[in-house]
Amino acid sequence: MLAQPIIEVEKKWAQKVVTNARSILLRNKKIATGKLYNSITYNVSSDGDISFSYAEEGKYVESGRRKGARFPPPAPILKWIKIKGIKGRDTKTGRFIKDKALVFLFQRAISRDGIKAVPFMQLAIDKATQQLMVELEQSIAAYYDREIAKA
Repeated sequence: MLAQPIIEVEKKWAQKVVTNARSILLRNKKIATGKLYNSITYNVSSDGDISFSYAEEGKYVESGRRKGARFPPPAPILKWIKIKGIKGRDTKTGRFIKDKALVFLFQRAISRDGIKAVPFMQLAIDKATQQLMVELEQSIAAYYDREIAKA
């Protein structure tokens, strides 16, 4: 079990990671429904173990999708198209493209080009870790100074 001041520094750091991750998602326009944005949470145990969790879609944003992969499933793409309100038009006739055809066009583009990864959690952790070390050292030093003064 760690000392309370150290756990408090870890909680503050974890909150900073969550804030940084959310700002990275905003900056990279990776918010459709807000489900991923709102699902980012942390847990700090009494042993000092820190864990982060987020919605399943986060792993696809975090790692992206490689070029030349098979077509992605149509259901999530259709859902995303409806959420974003995307309407396609035929360049020759000017008519709207049906959602099913639009899904196919997105599937083909994703398969051909892939999806660029946005490692939002890793970037957030790296950014917050630089600040954590300084705060943790100060907290540990202050804790031991108080303990020595008590003795």
